[in-house]
Amino acid sequence: MNPVPSTAAQPPLILCIGDAEVALRVRKLLLGSEGYRVLTASSGEGGMKLFKQNPIELVVADHFLSGKTGIETAREMKHLKPEVPMLIVSAAMEKPDGLEFADGFLAKGEPAQVFLDAIAHLLHG
Repeated sequence: MNPVPSTAAQPPLILCIGDAEVALRVRKLLLGSEGYRVLTASSGEGGMKLFKQNPIELVVADHFLSGKTGIETAREMKHLKPEVPMLIVSAAMEKPDGLEFADGFLAKGEPAQVFLDAIAHLLHG
């Protein structure tokens, strides 16, 4: 695993949005173990509130959320801060429509290292 470089003044702040509590907790622990700071929200609306109030550097959103989808949430966030990368995660067998508002897409069930590599790529190129 590639931990966050210790030379950074503060590790990147990642917002994870998902309505499955266990999956959200696992993502937070995984990202935290790599040195990232993590905020979580259980809905698109809650995620939008945190996004507006904090210097979020990357968003990970489940596609299937109650209320707004992850893609709808990403579209709103990109309108406010187009420079913030958005990673959509979905259990869908096919990529959902609207991914032009996302910077990355992962199917649920990918190994943890694939997830962490996608995060590092989106944050650091």
